[in-house]
Amino acid sequence: MTSVVTLPRIYVFFATLAFLFLLFFVLVLPVFAENTATSSTTRKNTVKERVEARKEIVQTRKENLIERRVALKEKMATREAALKTKLAVFKDKTKATKAERINTNLNKVNEKQTDALLKHLNRMSEILTKLEKRVTENKPDIKDPAAAKTAIVSAKTQIASAEAAVGTQAEKDYTITINSETTVKVDAKTMRDALHTDLKAVRETVIAAKKAVANAIKEAKNGQ
Repeated sequence: MTSVVTLPRIYVFFATLAFLFLLFFVLVLPVFAENTATSSTTRKNTVKERVEARKEIVQTRKENLIERRVALKEKMATREAALKTKLAVFKDKTKATKAERINTNLNKVNEKQTDALLKHLNRMSEILTKLEKRVTENKPDIKDPAAAKTAIVSAKTQIASAEAAVGTQAEKDYTITINSETTVKVDAKTMRDALHTDLKAVRETVIAAKKAVANAIKEAKNGQ
């Protein structure tokens, strides 16, 4: 009699268990899958928005730099005109020609160098955006997402600081201030040394940004 009573209860138990599993697969799993898909789509959209925002920032920065340089060149034109007036009365025409050539080259060097540095920084930002995308999407090659996110934030700060420094440097005017014909050589050297010192300082900020980006990549890949 005992076995006759127990068997139906076992059947009822397993039948109930089977029903619950079936209910789980039918009702719960689709919701879970939908939430996972939604979460994945949200992450992708967020990354895409960040990429687009970064492109807009870069474009705006370029436009602002162009506008500032137009204003700077107008200011430089006035100073260069004053310089040429002083050079025109030099007795030593060779010295005057050399001073004018050095003056022209100084501002060209500054423009060329700052343009190159900005391109490097833009490239760093692109690399960082790609890395952030992989971290956000939990790619298998990302070993430590948490450490990577912290390092990425730090790298962004370094890049922003470097961009500000380069932008300031790009607006500087290195037109030589001549005191007299006898001091023109020293006056030119003073301005040339100032340009060298300023460019060296701004390069250091770009190097610091580059190291920060490299560290972010290291943190993401190695987790150490």
